[in-house]
Amino acid sequence: MVFRDLREYLDHMRRRGRLIEVEEELSVELEVAELMRRACYSGTPPVLLKRIKEYPGWKILGNVFYSMSALTELFGTERLEAVTEEFVKSFMRVPVTFTQKFTSLSSALKLGRITPRLRRAEFRESNLTLADVPAIRTWPKDAGRYMTFTLTVAKDPENGSNRMGVYRIQVLNQREALIHWQAMKGGSHLARRYLESGQGRVPVALVNGVDPVTTLVGASPVPPGLDKFLFAGILRGEGLEVAKLENGVLVPARAELVMEGYVDLMDQRPEGPFGDHLGYYTPSEPYPTFKLERTYVREDPIFHVTSVGKPPLEDAWIGRAIERLFLPFIRLLVPEVVDMYLPEYGLYTGLGIFSIKKQYPGQARKVMMSLWGSGQLSLLKVIIIVDADVDVHDINKVIFALVTTVDPKRDVVVVENTITDTLDHTVPNPPLGSKLGIDATRKFKQEAGREWPEEVSSDPKVAERISSLFSRYLSGHLSGL
Repeated sequence: MVFRDLREYLDHMRRRGRLIEVEEELSVELEVAELMRRACYSGTPPVLLKRIKEYPGWKILGNVFYSMSALTELFGTERLEAVTEEFVKSFMRVPVTFTQKFTSLSSALKLGRITPRLRRAEFRESNLTLADVPAIRTWPKDAGRYMTFTLTVAKDPENGSNRMGVYRIQVLNQREALIHWQAMKGGSHLARRYLESGQGRVPVALVNGVDPVTTLVGASPVPPGLDKFLFAGILRGEGLEVAKLENGVLVPARAELVMEGYVDLMDQRPEGPFGDHLGYYTPSEPYPTFKLERTYVREDPIFHVTSVGKPPLEDAWIGRAIERLFLPFIRLLVPEVVDMYLPEYGLYTGLGIFSIKKQYPGQARKVMMSLWGSGQLSLLKVIIIVDADVDVHDINKVIFALVTTVDPKRDVVVVENTITDTLDHTVPNPPLGSKLGIDATRKFKQEAGREWPEEVSSDPKVAERISSLFSRYLSGHLSGL
């Protein structure tokens, strides 16, 4: 379902009785985060806080992505991969080389319906500062208050594409904040592009309070070269309405809050500690400083937040949605892949399970290396490869495949000194660490050194007769099992 903005989404949820509105006053110091975590652990619908201590006039929204059902309802389908499958099919029909496909896609496919379009902004300029925004402290030992679900929007200096990401933002004072864009993230790549072009400042906008699909896109690792506003149009089914700021950055025209300024790449300061999605505090490290120039806000603004910690919280369900939405893209890059599963307790970059159509010896290792060379999948700590007939979403089926196909010496791969998630506290020298790959596929003779044994299966005629007897005599006694 397409929502023009956050308010239209909230009206929809309110009409369905799926919005929890809290009248009691809460503090941004730990209380908001504690409530949102408990709401998400309980699987409750979105929570709208109507009175915020010391921040009159503001409301705070959280727990929008409270479960997988929240995501399937948002897109109107149980098969989230169906949302992107048609786009990938169209992409493959573009008669150009692979590296040219994304940049030529808009004109080649005449995607006018889903491209961003300019309109008058709903927000107005304001004298609000960073200190006036109800950013939250999520854990007791966090370094300060953070914007946890704010989009950082910028423009690529080389190709002009719109870049957008969700990074934690530590508020320092009225006009300065720290942007945590770690290695391998889009913001870090963008910063290097500006530095390479001789520019030490990145014009950006901090944007909060947009429709849920656009927020999801901000948290998504879209394929290189694909404009994030265009991708938002693909997922929404219609183009995103945008407005142009004085610094040239395009932003969603119906956003609740827009803070225009620049990231000073030469001004690096200690950011953190911060209690992150691994359930531990990440230590303080230097990150660049955002410097505020202008603020825009809607009347009676709504500030969107999330609180991370031990799973499953919102980031876990966002990760599962990204898994489904990006499966067609993974199949495009690695055609052998049948299905994938990034378990919520695997923390998105901790564990990935992939099934493949195995056709030759060594193929599982080849797929591992391909996946570790593909965008954000390069951060996966552990990859398990199983055969196409194994349901990757059934962990017991995966365990059965592990114990019946794997010889540890032959089928386990450890790759050392490679890029990892910088938030992973187990890594001795971040961002370099090690990875584990497990080939849990049935083996060819060249791999096993002998013919693989035949699996047991029922006699078809016997099975047919027993099925009839089972349905007549036993099926009525299954309710107690």
